[in-house]
Amino acid sequence: MKKEMGILKLKNGIEIDVSGGLRILELEDQILVIGQEMAIRVNSLQEGWEEIRKLKENEC
Repeated sequence: MKKEMGILKLKNGIEIDVSGGLRILELEDQILVIGQEMAIRVNSLQEGWEEIRKLKENEC
């Protein structure tokens, strides 16, 4: 994964806008939590929602 100015470029050529609010993105081979200029790989949707919850708790 390579990140340039809010755009994450994956090895397979997919470009993902990581700006904006936190959200979950399901791709064929991976699940990512994206938003707030970051991307975090997770193992499941449940883990993704938990990661978003933790990140939002730390915002305060």
